[in-house]
Amino acid sequence: MLDYKLQVFLIVASRLSFSKAADELHITQPAITRHIKQLEDHFNQRLFDRKGNHIALTEAGKLLVIHTKEIFKQHKELQFNMNALINKTEGILNIAASTTIAQYILPEILAKFHKQFPLVKVELLSANTQAIENQILKEEAQLGFIEGQVKNRELAYHPFMNDEIVLVLAKGHSLYDTASITLSTLKTLPIVLREKGSGTLQYITNSLRNHSIEEYDLRVEMHLGSSESIKSYLKAKESVAFLSVNTVSNELKTGDLRIIDIDDFSINRHFSYITKQGSRSDLAQMFINFISHQYNILL
Repeated sequence: MLDYKLQVFLIVASRLSFSKAADELHITQPAITRHIKQLEDHFNQRLFDRKGNHIALTEAGKLLVIHTKEIFKQHKELQFNMNALINKTEGILNIAASTTIAQYILPEILAKFHKQFPLVKVELLSANTQAIENQILKEEAQLGFIEGQVKNRELAYHPFMNDEIVLVLAKGHSLYDTASITLSTLKTLPIVLREKGSGTLQYITNSLRNHSIEEYDLRVEMHLGSSESIKSYLKAKESVAFLSVNTVSNELKTGDLRIIDIDDFSINRHFSYITKQGSRSDLAQMFINFISHQYNILL
């Protein structure tokens, strides 16, 4: 049972909240407290400093986080490698992914997954965050990869990898050699945004709203349905756009696009994978294990 107590500890440590950990694990807060107390008794050290409603990791707690992550990593690798020796799994795995993840993150992973598991047929559908959530709920897909922040109680959300949304412009733009701009300047520039329902658009509007800027405060020229269409649009117009840094790596190398910083403003996020609450198929779990083992990008 020590492994479960360590799992409880790691979630409390990441959330720094007993109540949030209880919600995530679907157990009571007293049960969380009991597991942590038993761990502290086991190691004969306090793992958290408690200050009113707030908690913080002690030095012992920070050390346990490091070792617990390594233990779980080694356990996943062991389980994956042992299963791979005897695995003859076949079937169809339906994956729904946001356009950014489907186009820029998953293709290389899918190619290597197919090489190792040739009897598993993967069907990948690209859609926006809202559509993906609906597909998971209707069981039209077993696994979803999204960019958005929406939380549906019927779905389980798991961090997948870190990402940053950056402001870019094309070579030839009058601001191409400018290092940074202010948010006030941003409001004066023609801008292209992703389509309604896009997870990327959701992050952009939420982040701007935190700085008292609404979408209608911007000079929005157009909403386009993919990063590729936005990049092509920028090359022909004196416009700017917010895009995931994962979608513009090649253009940044060639100089066709350039990131322009915004003073005191950034948009950091993580991609998530989602499944229906309480339900994850064996094929979906195998795919997640494969990503974790081969790429070490799961948070």
